[in-house]
Amino acid sequence: MMYRAWTEGGALKSVRHDYIDGPNGAVSVPAKVSGATWSTKEDGGHAPRLEVVPTGRSVAHCLLVEGDDHVLTQRKGAPGQPVTCSAQR
Repeated sequence: MMYRAWTEGGALKSVRHDYIDGPNGAVSVPAKVSGATWSTKEDGGHAPRLEVVPTGRSVAHCLLVEGDDHVLTQRKGAPGQPVTCSAQR
């Protein structure tokens, strides 16, 4: 599962992603971000989720891709607002 976040017109303030459904549920991890793009590959579990917060009035985007090219979800936020991508597998 590829998790991808980016912004237009600014930088990423924070990114948080959920992965690997274990006996206690999904693991939610804050990512270390700098600049306007971030991505990682993880086992997405049954309900992968990605929350992206932009700086200032920039526009945040999120994308979840399974395998090489199967897009599960892609969203674009409003200027200055967080955006969340989530899917059920």
